[in-house]
Amino acid sequence: MLPNRATPQTRDYTITRKKTESDNIMSFYLNPTTGACPDFVPGDYLVFTVPDEQGVPVKREYSISQRSSDGLRVTIKHETAPQDKDVPPGIASSYFHSKLSEGDTVTAYGPAGKFALNQSSDRPVVLLSGGVGQTPLLAMLQALAAQGSRETVFIHACEHGGVHALGQEVRDLQSSFDKLASHICYANPRPQDGGYDSSGFVTRALLQQLMPKTPAEYYLCGPGAFMEAMYALLLSLGVDEDLIYYEFFGPATLLKPTRSKSAPTPQAANLPQITFAQSGMQVAWDPDIPNLLELAEEHGVMADYSCRAGTCDTCKTRVTAGEVEYPEEPMERPGTGFALLCCAVPKGDVTLDI
Repeated sequence: MLPNRATPQTRDYTITRKKTESDNIMSFYLNPTTGACPDFVPGDYLVFTVPDEQGVPVKREYSISQRSSDGLRVTIKHETAPQDKDVPPGIASSYFHSKLSEGDTVTAYGPAGKFALNQSSDRPVVLLSGGVGQTPLLAMLQALAAQGSRETVFIHACEHGGVHALGQEVRDLQSSFDKLASHICYANPRPQDGGYDSSGFVTRALLQQLMPKTPAEYYLCGPGAFMEAMYALLLSLGVDEDLIYYEFFGPATLLKPTRSKSAPTPQAANLPQITFAQSGMQVAWDPDIPNLLELAEEHGVMADYSCRAGTCDTCKTRVTAGEVEYPEEPMERPGTGFALLCCAVPKGDVTLDI
């Protein structure tokens, strides 16, 4: 049994090793500068604070991909600028890949997260990843291999061998974990590529072939389009949506609606009234919706977001009237007069500047 997650804290870590894993992915091995290495739950992440080009601090989450002997490992894809779009490269990934070296120190909060392997279950497990989305699933795979008792299927999709990271690590685990089956799918394999099992995309037929014969838990992580496709395919194969757990890489979103279209709308009487000032809309708070961000989305109000976990500040919004509270504490509360919509609920009537 792995230990439980430690209380999230802000710590300084020394980069003890920087390792190239593929053409665009590197691993960073981190040891705390003081104290013991914190325990974590497979699926957890660290929130790093790094400077942008103007020195302004930005926060980014990176999943823990391994617990090393005396530290943690994060594995980071360099988000380069798209050739056909006027979009800059990723601030934090560029900083890690280009600016940081072995011996440097970085600051991170955590471990934290809500995407966690259910270690008390004995159901089979399917780990389904796209691109660098495999990083939290690798930590889960290592935990499953250490436990050794659960049927496990590891399915990974990426473009080709040049961007396939940590493949040997999975093969090594497979040689010692006899309940593990793996399948690697390259969308566009190169002539020199080997070590993959199929080409093209992960299809319904492929999933049906690989999935366990008894009800399993499915853990998904990857880019948005990949996740939406896999989620839909699993539902079409009869998988219970309550057995599908997921985390996005890139700006997060929802794979299932906050409410079924046939569900009744709550009665407005005695419920807080939420005013979206810029949108010119007032709606009743719905206690079945977990936060103000999802309420806004339910009513078509556009709000910026990324992590949906209270760590990145992207959804920070001015509160011009009323107060909010946090059923689950964010990493850091915003200043007076602001709310983190992804984890805030109203204490009464509230007006938001969106």
